Amino acid sequence: MLFFNRKNSITFNEASKLYLEYCELELELSPSSIYEYSKTLRWTMDTLGDLRMEKFKEEHLLKLKQDYIKKNLSPNTKAHNFSVIRNLLRFCHSELNLKVMDADKVKRPRIPRHKVEYLTEGELRQFYSSIGNRSLRDLRFRALFSVLFSTGCRISEALNLKIEGIDFVNREAMIVGKGNKERKVYFTEWSNQCIREYLERRGYKYKFVFVAESKSHGRWDRNDAQRNFRNYLKKSGLDKKCTAHTLRRSFATTLLKKGVGLGQIQILLGHSDLQTTSRHYLGVLSDDEAKKAHEKHMDMSNWL
Repeated sequence: MLFFNRKNSITFNEASKLYLEYCELELELSPSSIYEYSKTLRWTMDTLGDLRMEKFKEEHLLKLKQDYIKKNLSPNTKAHNFSVIRNLLRFCHSELNLKVMDADKVKRPRIPRHKVEYLTEGELRQFYSSIGNRSLRDLRFRALFSVLFSTGCRISEALNLKIEGIDFVNREAMIVGKGNKERKVYFTEWSNQCIREYLERRGYKYKFVFVAESKSHGRWDRNDAQRNFRNYLKKSGLDKKCTAHTLRRSFATTLLKKGVGLGQIQILLGHSDLQTTSRHYLGVLSDDEAKKAHEKHMDMSNWL
């Protein structure tokens, strides 16, 4: 890369700074991803010290594993950390031409498949019905709830929606998602109506769909939106762990139950990897649901 001063030797700290800059400028990763990468790299340096990159060996990986066990890190966190270290080594080799340890020697621990938490259609109806529609705050949350579930977008993507960016006639919008990737999201008549009811009460003069209650009426803050989500969840009476991201998983699982293909769900969620969709976003279907799907799609009676 043109902005790198190539050296024969470089410290872990120096390499980390260059790698994070590369992630921002070349890979165009999101600020949240870069922040998480920087935390992992700082954590690694705190454990190993600021050693020179060509001195990084398998014995240092062993030391990191011992540290992770001592800190009782989850398999997901361990896998994430080793992925960041592996990518740093690849960057040093391919972009800086440094003689470093083979990145393929950094093995991610196996992550056990976890249960995907989602809300059933009945639970979603219960949650939505409990919101109310009298106050502007209620209308705003109803609109957010409908957007999250009907489009499957992330809460950050929903909060970045601008009024001028929504095609209400065709019920769609172009958004910029994770990794600065553009994709279309699609609304339903229900979510269209919820948005319009909120905007008609609030007014159309502010550019963002979801705005703060403060006098500035700037974009609704993510932390405040999450706080509202927890408050409305408590009010709903649902005895289930649920976050705004749960609605994204509920969107994916609902589509799966209705017979939508994995490839289509992957596109709607904006995933580049089908494994991400199947592993982290789809709830497990019951035997009865699997049987109904089989009966519907494997009807060979006309073969007889």
